[in-house]
Amino acid sequence: MSGPLRFHRVLVGADGSDASADALVIARRLVEPDGELVLATIRERGFRRHPTVQPPAPERGERIAEHAASSAARGLAELAEAERADLIVLGAHGGFDGRTSPGPTALRLLHGGPCAVAVAPRGARKAAPIRHVGAAYDASPEAAAALASAYALAARTGAAMSIFSTWLSTGPGVGSFDPDVVSDALQLRRSEVQDRLDAAAETAPADVNPRTVMLHGDAAVEIAQACDGVVDVLFAGSRGYGPVHRTFAGSVSQALMLASTQPVVVLPRAGAPVAPA
Repeated sequence: MSGPLRFHRVLVGADGSDASADALVIARRLVEPDGELVLATIRERGFRRHPTVQPPAPERGERIAEHAASSAARGLAELAEAERADLIVLGAHGGFDGRTSPGPTALRLLHGGPCAVAVAPRGARKAAPIRHVGAAYDASPEAAAALASAYALAARTGAAMSIFSTWLSTGPGVGSFDPDVVSDALQLRRSEVQDRLDAAAETAPADVNPRTVMLHGDAAVEIAQACDGVVDVLFAGSRGYGPVHRTFAGSVSQALMLASTQPVVVLPRAGAPVAPA
């Protein structure tokens, strides 16, 4: 497993809205203690910034950056490339309190952003500090990268740690086989999932004692429900596409972001740092 992606430079969408205030709180919790937080204001190219859009005053180790682009998603991506950011944090787009509800900007960044992407649920600015970290795990290289970063955050914050994995009992032609054969196959499938969870737990740092959770059914639905009210931040890996170190949201990671009630961090392929601009 490669080393964890630590969030030394974090870009947060700061437009003065309640959603950006939620994102800022989560970004401040995710950035490394010796890291830097960049409060990004994106304005449409050719137009001046609206007078009501005022980013919050930066704290120590933070600064404001304004960038002009044809869209918010493009502007954040370009700024993240220029800043060599490890993570972009955005607030929820509408929705209800406690829901991540990623908007068009977050979804565009999930489908090709230059670094990890996180969405803070509505009302996150009122949430308690991180006490429990979760990771969705399917033994893929992308999931392993997400797990490593989740472990790093748990170790730094002293938080509890849970690893979630799912299995399905249905498949093509299952009903046409002998019931005993099907039963044996399902038991083997369960054992394989438990084995990969146990193997993932063995990679934990010495000061992290992870809990493994095996779930049955749709991965996004089951993991989101298991995390609700328990996990304070959830890590997931993005789908891998060749050697390019960018995020490409697969069905599970995007569905997790849509269904979850805690911030979801989607890492780029293999948790790799942003390539030089």
